[in-house]
Amino acid sequence: MLRIDTEQMRAIEAAAERAYPAECCGLLAGFAEDADALRVSRVVISRNVTTSDARDSFEVDPQVRFDLMRACDAGAGERLIGHYHSHPDHPAKPSARDLAMAFEPELVWVIVGVADGRADCAKAFRLGSDGKAFREIELQVRPSTDGRTS
Repeated sequence: MLRIDTEQMRAIEAAAERAYPAECCGLLAGFAEDADALRVSRVVISRNVTTSDARDSFEVDPQVRFDLMRACDAGAGERLIGHYHSHPDHPAKPSARDLAMAFEPELVWVIVGVADGRADCAKAFRLGSDGKAFREIELQVRPSTDGRTS
């Protein structure tokens, strides 16, 4: 399960709508709440630096990732737990390209479907232990507390 605050989810959806018709992307930092649940502590928006067609691919700016990894409070258990991206005019489910680019099985993938410029659905996924397919995990959007976006 992935727990995320309403404010954080709205920031991701707004980024998806702003980027349309291209894909947006960014990172998720957070904590393991227990063996089966992660909680997002911050959403970090990145520009999409892909050299491919940005309408169907994404690449997080490496500097954004380095900065986040330095900023995580490792002593408190905060770490990079995943990333997000949008699928313009396609469903919120992993594509063949997503599967081909899934190199870190411990990270969660949040995908936002965007139809005609409006975010319409978000889902969370993890790469299966065999590395050959994604499995959907529960995405629990909770009322905002002190969730951060950057």
